Amino acid sequence: MTGPRHALVIGAQCPDLGLLDGLEAAAGALHETLTAPWVGACEKDPPVAATLLCGEGVARADVEAAVRAAALAAGEAGAVLVVALLGHGMASGTGLCFMASDSRAEAPVTAVDVGSLLAQVLETRGLAGVIAIVDTCHAGNAVPDLKSVANGIRQGDTRLSLLMGSGAAEEAYGLRFSRTLVKVLQDGIPAAGETLPPHAVVEAVREDGGTAGQAILRTEFDGALFAPAGLWLARNARHGTHPAGGLLGPVGAEELARAVGAVDEPLPAGPLTTVQDLEALRRGLAAASPSPARAWALDVVDGLGAAVRTVGLLDAWPGAPLTSGLLRRTLAAACPGPVEAPPESSGRELLRDAVEYLLLRAPTAGQRRTRPLADFVALLAHETRVDPSTPAIRGWAAALGVGIDLNDAFERLADRTRAMRLRLVVSLHAAVGDEWPESLAVWLLDGGTVHGREEFACTPDRAGVERQVGAALRWASRLAAGMDTPLRRVEVAAPAPLLVQWRPEETDFGMRLGAEYDVVLRWSDRIQPPEDRWWINERARRTLDALENSSDGRRVDWLGESDTRQPQELQARLRSEPRTRAVALEYRPRHLEALLDLLLQSSPIVLWPDDETHRVPVEARRYLDASWHLLPGEFCRAYRDRWSCHGRAPAAGRGHLAPLRTVWDDPEWLEFCRWFEQSATDGESPA
Repeated sequence: MTGPRHALVIGAQCPDLGLLDGLEAAAGALHETLTAPWVGACEKDPPVAATLLCGEGVARADVEAAVRAAALAAGEAGAVLVVALLGHGMASGTGLCFMASDSRAEAPVTAVDVGSLLAQVLETRGLAGVIAIVDTCHAGNAVPDLKSVANGIRQGDTRLSLLMGSGAAEEAYGLRFSRTLVKVLQDGIPAAGETLPPHAVVEAVREDGGTAGQAILRTEFDGALFAPAGLWLARNARHGTHPAGGLLGPVGAEELARAVGAVDEPLPAGPLTTVQDLEALRRGLAAASPSPARAWALDVVDGLGAAVRTVGLLDAWPGAPLTSGLLRRTLAAACPGPVEAPPESSGRELLRDAVEYLLLRAPTAGQRRTRPLADFVALLAHETRVDPSTPAIRGWAAALGVGIDLNDAFERLADRTRAMRLRLVVSLHAAVGDEWPESLAVWLLDGGTVHGREEFACTPDRAGVERQVGAALRWASRLAAGMDTPLRRVEVAAPAPLLVQWRPEETDFGMRLGAEYDVVLRWSDRIQPPEDRWWINERARRTLDALENSSDGRRVDWLGESDTRQPQELQARLRSEPRTRAVALEYRPRHLEALLDLLLQSSPIVLWPDDETHRVPVEARRYLDASWHLLPGEFCRAYRDRWSCHGRAPAAGRGHLAPLRTVWDDPEWLEFCRWFEQSATDGESPA
């Protein structure tokens, strides 16, 4: 259930065959249902194109282009694509012609060949599957040549579920299929499980009676041998995923089922609803014959026992009230590696699901499985001002035998807080355009306080700037030594043209800057925004808030060549749409300098490939989403890995980040820039 899902709904009017009453409303209702997180769970506003096309202005070329673009975008994201065609349909032999605004009766060449188009879509690399919904007359003719698909480019390694609202020789009336489908998806189906597979939906539509007089057909093709789960059309509104306060969440239940299923001996049966049930299962496992499978199952049961105790602690948390947002942030921060398939729940269920994830799914890299959990509890205590010696926390640690783990977690937190305390900011905001500045403005920040301020004159070229970066670092290191606090963070702010051509972490002043310091790039225009861009920092704060509160696991909107080829259209789109994710380029365009300035106005975080020949693969995009909580520091570590490989490509995982560049304007940077805004308002000079 956790993979990405894309949707495209097309309701095209064909004046030559007569306008269909209510088509736009039916298409809109289906689109809203498919993109509602609690129903169809498809992404509503992907960056590539619109997901809803309807009305008299939708021509044949528009339909074909939209379907192909949606397929490519879904393939790049490794997503399932749900595509729906509503409108007039015309039979052509054994095929179906979908009629658009410029289609003409009895002229198949003016219409969309649905079967052929679906066959092309199924050949798209990376596409996790297609669910097609066709509500037209003669919809039964929409089936593609499945024999050709089985022998095509992907050799049948694809999946299709095709739902059709009428037989091959039948007419359809009043968009009954679409309307009934929406009703079924929104109401749910009793006893159908957590998600609604297409076959269950078709049966429910038939039983509803809203499509009386029409045959509702379904065709399936599944050659994807290694697909993680079957196709599903919506979440089931009638299914209680796990009752509030239930003992096990989805992660715990899945891991337990796998582990117990591997033990070849009879065990206590029945659902686990109480701690006593879990203890009875453990006794049964302890009595079973020793084997690797039994040891694994016992380990999982012990982990679930720890999870239940931890949920009890958090239910009666001794600090400030816990929120879903705090739990999500803390879960990410406690994970030592990528977060694959984060919990989608909220409230108390999220509390339980986060604990199960940390105990059973979080990568531990050879450490005890309780280490991420101890980090989680320590971070929650820190965020909610709970003293580490609080009896409730110490009692929990003693019961689980994680007292040392918890002490280590608090120690790591204190060390990290101390290491992150000082920040050296080096700003090139005196630069004009792509010209190097004649001076650097430098600040040493202690938390949010300016501990020192200096200006360094330099010759206006790269070599001159880099020499003074070294001088600024020496100045800041002396101040840090006087405070007995390490300096590990260097932030370099510059205009967009210099950010494109310069790698500050490679500055060499006897040693490479990025070898010892975490170097982060910032956009210097945020320090004192031009008059016509006074709004950029406030918009950036809203975007960061949306990113922090996002629960869908997607952090980045990727832009391709079709997006960057039309800069004026892209600018209009970026300025008119709310930004809820970071922005990234899947390739490096030649006009990057001008484009980066535009993207930074829209988003506080922008990523792009360092090499014009490099295109960001799907695996790298997924790694970015899963490792978001480790960024931007993970970029610094990836660059060091690349240097240690002496130019060879680093291994997968963190190596996916090495070919990427990024500007990362996080809340700390925006807070620093706010100081300038306030100083200007007060009539004071920020210098």
